[in-house]
Amino acid sequence: MEQLAEALEALAQHTGLAKGHVDSAVAPPKQQRSAWLDAVAARLGIEAEPVRCEVAHLGRLVRSTAPALLQLPTAQPGTDYLLALVGYRRQVLLLTPERLVVPVAPEQIVAALSSQIEAPIAQQIAGLLERAGIPEARRIRAGQALLRERLAGVSLDVGWLLRPPLAAPLLSYARHFRVLPPVVLVGILTLLIQGLSLLGWVLLGREALEGIFTRAQITAWGLLLLSAIPIQFWLTALQHQLELLLGATLKLRLLSGAFQRNPDAVRHQGAGQFLGLMIDAETFDSIALLGGFTTLSNLAQIGTAFLVLGYGVEGSLHTILLLCWLLLISGLLLIIIAVNRRWFTTQREMTNELVEAMVGHRTRLAQEDRARWHQGEDRAIAGYMRLSARLDWLSSLLTLLPRIWTIVALATLAPIVIAGTEITALAISLGGIILAQQGLNGLASIGFQLTDALTAWQQMRPFIKGDPAPGAQPLPLVAPTKSPEMGHPLLTARGLSYRYRPGSAPVLQGCNLRIAAGDRLLLEGPSGGGKSTLAALLAGFRKPEAGLILLDGLDPSSLDVAGWRRRVTMAPQFHENHVFSGSFAFNLLMGRRWPPEPQDLADAEELCVELGLGDLLGRMPAGIQQQVGETGWQLSHGERSRLFLARALLQGAPLVILDESFGALDPENLERSLTCALRRARALLLIAHP
Repeated sequence: MEQLAEALEALAQHTGLAKGHVDSAVAPPKQQRSAWLDAVAARLGIEAEPVRCEVAHLGRLVRSTAPALLQLPTAQPGTDYLLALVGYRRQVLLLTPERLVVPVAPEQIVAALSSQIEAPIAQQIAGLLERAGIPEARRIRAGQALLRERLAGVSLDVGWLLRPPLAAPLLSYARHFRVLPPVVLVGILTLLIQGLSLLGWVLLGREALEGIFTRAQITAWGLLLLSAIPIQFWLTALQHQLELLLGATLKLRLLSGAFQRNPDAVRHQGAGQFLGLMIDAETFDSIALLGGFTTLSNLAQIGTAFLVLGYGVEGSLHTILLLCWLLLISGLLLIIIAVNRRWFTTQREMTNELVEAMVGHRTRLAQEDRARWHQGEDRAIAGYMRLSARLDWLSSLLTLLPRIWTIVALATLAPIVIAGTEITALAISLGGIILAQQGLNGLASIGFQLTDALTAWQQMRPFIKGDPAPGAQPLPLVAPTKSPEMGHPLLTARGLSYRYRPGSAPVLQGCNLRIAAGDRLLLEGPSGGGKSTLAALLAGFRKPEAGLILLDGLDPSSLDVAGWRRRVTMAPQFHENHVFSGSFAFNLLMGRRWPPEPQDLADAEELCVELGLGDLLGRMPAGIQQQVGETGWQLSHGERSRLFLARALLQGAPLVILDESFGALDPENLERSLTCALRRARALLLIAHP
C-alpha cells in the first residue's frame, strides 16, 4: 500500500490512460487517503473511483472492472497489498512491480479479498455444523450455503476503478471502452450478411432461370441462409453492446458538461430547458447508434444494387438514375433537417413553459388571474402545428420517393421487354431494382429519425464539448489538511472585487477578510448588499474580478476545486438548496461518501437528534433510509432548513459558511440549531439579515 502512487501510475500508463507523471510518494493513512489519491489521479489525468462491492458479487467485479487497483487485506493491520488488474481473458491479468503481466485465476483473487471477513464466520459455522452432527460429506456444501446467507448484503471497500476523467473527450472514452474493434466488426458482419444474401439470391435465381433444381444447389442455398443466422445474432449482440457503451459515455459527458456550467448561467435558464436537453439526450441515445447501423446496412444494400444493376440491361442508365435518386433523397433530408431544427426549438420553448407552469402551479392558483393562465399558449400551439404539418408532408414525400424510383426504373425496361431481350439480363435488372428499392426504403425510413438525432446533437453539443481548457498543467500534489489549532489562520481575503456583468457597478470592492480556527463571525447587511456573493467567492463558486483569496496559505491555482471545497463548506440560501429524490441518509451524507459506512449513518443520526429531527426520523417508516424529495416524504420548510444545515456540518470542513440558514426556524429550533453549529464547526461564518 505504500506504493499506491507508483501502482496507480504504472497501471494507468500500461493501459494508455495516463497523460502525466507523479513522483514517488508514500500513501498517507487511510483517513487521509481519499483526498491524496484524488490529487495523484488528477496529476496523471485520470480518475480513481472508489469501488465498494458486496461479497457475493466479488467474482463478477474481478472479471469486469479492469483496469482497477484492488486492496488485498492481510492478517497484520497496516500491511495491505495492491493488485493491479490489467484485463480479463480466461484468467485475470495482473501487473507486477516489474511491469510484467501475469495471469491469475479469478477464484484466487476472490478468496483473498474475502478471506479476512469470511475466516471468523467460517470458524463459527464449522463449529455449529459439528455440534449439529452434520455428516462430514455434507459439511462443505452446508457451510458454503450458511456462509453465503451470513454475508448476504455485506459490502467491502475493495479498491479503485481507473477511468478517464469525467470531462475527457469522447474519443478518450471510446478508447477506454474499446469501442473501435466492435465498430469495425459490426461493419464486417454487415457486409458479410449482405454478401451471403446476394450469393443466395444468385443461386436461387440461376436455378429458376435454368429450370433445373438440383439437390446440391438447394443444399448450398439452405446452408447460406443458415450461416446468416448466427452472424445476425452476433451482429445484434454487438449492436446492443455498442448502444450501452454509447449511452454510458453520453450520460457521463452530459453530467460533466452540467457540472462545468456557470451557476449564474444555469440560474437564468428555465427548468424546462434542461428537461428538454435530457429528452434530446434520450432521442440521440436511442436513435443515433441504431440508426447508424441501419444506415450502414441500407448503404451496403444500395451498393450491392449498383453492382447488380451494372450487370443488367440498361446498366449505365439505371446506375445514373439510382445516383440521382440518392442525391434527391439527400437534398430532401437537408430540407427536413432545417425544418426539424425550428420544430425542435418550438418544442423546447413549449416544454420550458409547461414545466415552469407545473412547478409554479400553486402560486398561479393562489395569485394569478384565471383569465391569464393560458395566455400565449394558443399562439405557440398554432406555430407548433404548422411546423408539424410541414414535417409530415416532407416525411410523406420522403416515403414516396423509393416507390417512384421503382416505377421510373421499371418504365425504362418497358421498351426492352417489348423488343425482346435475354431473360437472364432482364432478371438481373429486376433484382437490382428491387434491391435498390429496399435500400432506398430503409434509408428514407431511418433518414427522418437521423434528422431528429442530428438536431438533438446540436442542442447537446454545448454540454458535450465541455472539455478542459487546453494547456492546463497537472495539479501539484497537496497533502490533506490536518485539524487546525485554535487561532491558526484558515482563510485570508485581500482586495476582493466582483461584478455580475462587465461594465456594471461592482457588488464588492476592496473587501478584506481574515478567518482563523475557532472564529465565529456574523455578517449582517441589507438585501442586495453582496453578502451571498462574498460567500460564493469564499466557497469557490465564483472567481473574483480582482483580489486574492488564500486558504491554508494556498491560492485557488494551487488547489483543485474538490480540494478547496473540502476545506470550505457552504450551505446556500434556501431557494438555492435542494432535497434530492433519494433517502434521507443520502441527502445528509451526499457531501461525505456514498455508500456510507455504519459510522457515517451513526454520525448523521446523532446530528439529526441534536438539531431536533429525532421526531421526524421516528415518524418515517424507514427511518433515516426513508425516501424523501418531491416524490417521497414531504418535509416542512423548517425540516428542510435543518437538513441543509446537517448536510454542511457532516462534511467536517475546517470552515463552514451558513447563508441565512436559520431564517425559517422558530425561536426554539433556531437556538438549538445555532448551538449545534457553534459546537461542531471549527470556524463559522454566519450570514443573516440585521
